[in-house]
Amino acid sequence: MNKQTRTAFFIISAVLIFIRLSFISNTMLIDDEAYYAMYARHLDWGYIDHGPVIAFLIKLFTMFAENAFMVRIGPVVLITVLTIILYRFGKSQFNEATGMVLSLGLSANMLFHTNAVVMTPDVPLAFFSILAIMYYYKAFFIDEKYLNAAGVLLGLAMLSKISALFPAIGIILFPAIVKEKRHFYKNVNFYRSLIMAFLIFLPFVIWNLQNDLAFVMYQGAHVSKAGSFSDFLKLWIGLFLAAGPIYFYYAVIHPIWIARNYRSQSQQQLYFLSVTGAPLIYFIAQSLHSRMEVNWLAPVLSGGLFLFGLSIGENWTKHKTRFQFQIALSLLLISLVTIQTFLPFLPIKGKNDVTNRYFIYSSFPDELKTYLETHPELQNKRILANNYQIPSMVNFYIKPKLEASCLSIGYHETLYSFIHSDKDFKGSEFLFITKGTSIPTSIKPYFSNLKILHQFQSMRGENIAAKYSLWLATNYKGKEA
Repeated sequence: MNKQTRTAFFIISAVLIFIRLSFISNTMLIDDEAYYAMYARHLDWGYIDHGPVIAFLIKLFTMFAENAFMVRIGPVVLITVLTIILYRFGKSQFNEATGMVLSLGLSANMLFHTNAVVMTPDVPLAFFSILAIMYYYKAFFIDEKYLNAAGVLLGLAMLSKISALFPAIGIILFPAIVKEKRHFYKNVNFYRSLIMAFLIFLPFVIWNLQNDLAFVMYQGAHVSKAGSFSDFLKLWIGLFLAAGPIYFYYAVIHPIWIARNYRSQSQQQLYFLSVTGAPLIYFIAQSLHSRMEVNWLAPVLSGGLFLFGLSIGENWTKHKTRFQFQIALSLLLISLVTIQTFLPFLPIKGKNDVTNRYFIYSSFPDELKTYLETHPELQNKRILANNYQIPSMVNFYIKPKLEASCLSIGYHETLYSFIHSDKDFKGSEFLFITKGTSIPTSIKPYFSNLKILHQFQSMRGENIAAKYSLWLATNYKGKEA
């Protein structure tokens, strides 16, 4: 490893941190982030769509100031800390090249970069899953004293997002694959670490039992959405493009390839194969008949990162060109998305331009807020919408006296279904916000009268990003209407 390569590694790592800090300082929250910020206002051990770690993290970082920067500084901190730990882990356990490949393989990857600037449950999932994989590695190959920390980290990963169960399966199965490690099945400390993980996860289980298995029912319906072969191709091609071709190869193709001749692999390779292969098998099988999203595949990338790092780092002279190609493409993609956010130049419009998400609610903290402030007679009326995005952005940026809520008429339940009772809304007068200039036909029967008050639009430069209308909604009749 020459000095020039080492210098380039540190410069790229530092520049990426600077880009992330600049990005979160100059963009609005997207609607999902505002929704998770509402989690932090209503701390609980579970939510209908995710575990509670995201809520506690946001609460921690917004303890002294609730604004977009403080919500997002958490991801920047977690991903930065993780890249440092990965570098030290790879350098100490293998060689410096492996440390740099692991660290920059994560930091300079478009999917993990997104995790560093957008606060979603994928952030703590990646952080705790990768650390759990590392610490179980240390327990298997260095000293079993690491088992306690490994169990805690695994529990936090599962509490972040349920998909961390799949790497956990790989960890549990590893001793069965390598006979030299089967003595762990007789090791009480190994089972204690798994019990610790379960105990950390247990409050989420209890929350579900107390709430009619709300998460299980919601996610079950979500995962079971029928998909076509076209959806299957879009999913994996999307991962190929977003993760980068070399990373994709080591996370998806390489495990299948080396599994055919697993007896010739080192024990270390087999460990990382196990934690990658378990989620990979599930997601390939599930995506053949269900419609899935690219970010759901994160557990595959968590284990795949180590296969990527070891394969290239331990054969640096032979494979450094692959690494350079992967990093160059990833940095190009990060640059394109960053530039497009502030200086749109790509010929894409509407939903095809993912950077529009930072602008479609730009009118809320200015035009909508100003309108409500200049009409004091409206300030004691609760704002409603029929999806979680609008009330979440209202609550975060306008902070009304009465918390805005989501009716969920013909729409899935959300956090608001658990903190605001529909029966308490009956007979009252509200402000209703909808996207567009007219009230959806499905909403009209639930109110005695609907009167338009204001139309406003979010702008992105000189272009309209989204249109909204504000209505006075009289005598809500309740969902049973």
